[in-house]
Amino acid sequence: MRRICVAVILAVLAVTGAKAQIFCWNLENYFDAKDSPDTADEAFTPGGEHHWTRRKAEAKRNLIAKTIIASAECFDGEMPVIAGLCEVENAEVLRSLAEDTPLAKIGYKTIHRESPDPRGIDVALLYDPARAVLLDYGWITVSGLATREILYAKVAMPDTLHVFVNHWPSKYSGARSSEARRLAVSAALEAKLDSIAAAERAPAIVIMGDFNDTPSSPAVAGLCERRGLVNLTANVEGTIRFKGKWELIDLMLATPSAAALIGPAEAFKPDFLLEEDKSFLGRKPRRTNIGPRYNGGASDHLPIVANVLSWHPHP
Repeated sequence: MRRICVAVILAVLAVTGAKAQIFCWNLENYFDAKDSPDTADEAFTPGGEHHWTRRKAEAKRNLIAKTIIASAECFDGEMPVIAGLCEVENAEVLRSLAEDTPLAKIGYKTIHRESPDPRGIDVALLYDPARAVLLDYGWITVSGLATREILYAKVAMPDTLHVFVNHWPSKYSGARSSEARRLAVSAALEAKLDSIAAAERAPAIVIMGDFNDTPSSPAVAGLCERRGLVNLTANVEGTIRFKGKWELIDLMLATPSAAALIGPAEAFKPDFLLEEDKSFLGRKPRRTNIGPRYNGGASDHLPIVANVLSWHPHP
């Protein structure tokens, strides 16, 4: 029965083409208010540093949903067909985002699993099954490295698109050691890209997420150069603001075959995601917490969005 349903969906998409938006965002600590005994999430509990409560968690959830819905205004009202998310605590907060907010009208399906990250923050994916048929999915784990895994999903829209959602190691552990960790994650990702290229001619691949590194860094630039990837975010000024300057660490990369079908990515920055930067001129993303103080924003990162210009089967 499922094969028949998939065949029908693909047949419809093949005739009509698929209008779609691809979206990715680091949600900055999208936690519930419960203490998980297996992870270091104590700061996001009622008695923790951020005095995190169910009410605050639900307010953040609703603001995330509002942002995803508002992003459709950039693309003729088309909601994201795929949304890659970073810093999601668990399957329950992801399910609540998809089912307990106005996003429920879309009927998004979710992909998530617990990663080795000590704080319990993972990558995840929302996808619209009416416009993207899930063909396969899995995770890339770097041996010996307790960090977020890379989520891999293969979808048909009706053309095949390989999607990777990333959240590479941060720089908190020091520039030299953290760079080595990001290079290790990059190498693991490249191995998967090689296996896809060996099985498929000119595969359409999109690699997105928080890389904790700029496009010119060795881990990102080396990967792009060796695999011939196009930086769809090349014209984005930045996605986070540090000491008054925008930095671009949330990226969307694509193989040439995917880049030919997907337009340039943009940073989505509606007024409700921003606040005045009191220390420097300009505006910055309004984060959820500033130290122990609740600030009421969605994230310290801006989302990245890109439009699928056309998507039809290869002749």
